[in-house]
Amino acid sequence: MDTGVNRIRVLVAEDNHDLAAAISAVISAEPDMQVDGTVDRVCQLLEAASGDAHVLVLDLDLRGESSVPVLLHLQQSQPRLAVIVYSGHDRSDLGPVLAGIDRCEYVMKSGNPDELIEAIRRAVKNAAGAGD
Repeated sequence: MDTGVNRIRVLVAEDNHDLAAAISAVISAEPDMQVDGTVDRVCQLLEAASGDAHVLVLDLDLRGESSVPVLLHLQQSQPRLAVIVYSGHDRSDLGPVLAGIDRCEYVMKSGNPDELIEAIRRAVKNAAGAGD
């Protein structure tokens, strides 16, 4: 029986409900991962991210509001929370937006879902040493 004790716990912040459901399905299909919840608004992020999630898959724009300020706060307050910026924009187009953001993976929404899964695993490994 799988109790989920050693699973990577993922929080998904995405305002497109169909995409959030697809991301959740891809993550849940992995034997070592589980989705701890989804949020679609910036105002929900801080509370949701204060839970037991190991990884936050984050859209930079939630219902027209930038999630970057919350991301910057989370990097200070929860250094062990791994963050994956999941965007439809090419990383090179987001230079000014991503300025000051470190310790993040970046995955394009148009990429293969396996890229997201690999990024989740990498981000967890990288975050394990943060805050020491």
